[in-house]
Amino acid sequence: MKKEQKMEIMAMKSQLDENSSLSQRVYHQLLERFMTNELVPGNVLNRRKIAADLQVSVAPVLEALLQLEMEGFVESIPRKGTIVKPIRKEDVLNQHILREAIECQAARYYHGEPIRRNRDMLLELAEKVEQTVSDVPEHWTQEIQFHKNLVELSDCAGLVREYVRISRLGSFYNLNRVLQPVDRKERLSHIELIDQLMTDSPDEAEQIIRNHLRSGKQHLFVGK
Repeated sequence: MKKEQKMEIMAMKSQLDENSSLSQRVYHQLLERFMTNELVPGNVLNRRKIAADLQVSVAPVLEALLQLEMEGFVESIPRKGTIVKPIRKEDVLNQHILREAIECQAARYYHGEPIRRNRDMLLELAEKVEQTVSDVPEHWTQEIQFHKNLVELSDCAGLVREYVRISRLGSFYNLNRVLQPVDRKERLSHIELIDQLMTDSPDEAEQIIRNHLRSGKQHLFVGK
């Protein structure tokens, strides 16, 4: 390969890396706006304005919006552009089903001895969850952290990565809930969950975490 060709390839790679880095910066800054309710369902996203605000070109903004669309935060509408996606019951149900699949699979790995070994740490996190009111962001943050620690005990980076992604979308739904209120009376205890997950049966552990995740959310499954 000629020296000129190598230099051209290196320049192209450098440009791709720079664009990727910029798109990730735009992605995280937009994500922060979603999670702080600066951007809410129905808002129209002006790509050129976002680019100007963040002092980048339109290209990384388009890449960031594509990633956010794949993750369920925005949607493209013909002749209208990109908007923050309205929250529909089926979206919330799909998000819950994906979270359930991730956590149930993780439970098949971390049940039993890993739970017994980390019981004190998990109990401390569970107590923080139980001490917060279920309808405030602090509670959602504590619950996500508790379940993230459970998933991490599976020693599967892919499950942890997907849990973080899908739980972030769940927090966005909670911030902008337009559905019927969650039935708090049926929510199961996180503290009791720890002792239940000490079981040495993967099938039992999977059913335990499924029952826990569905508690207080039965209205989502009506007609399913």
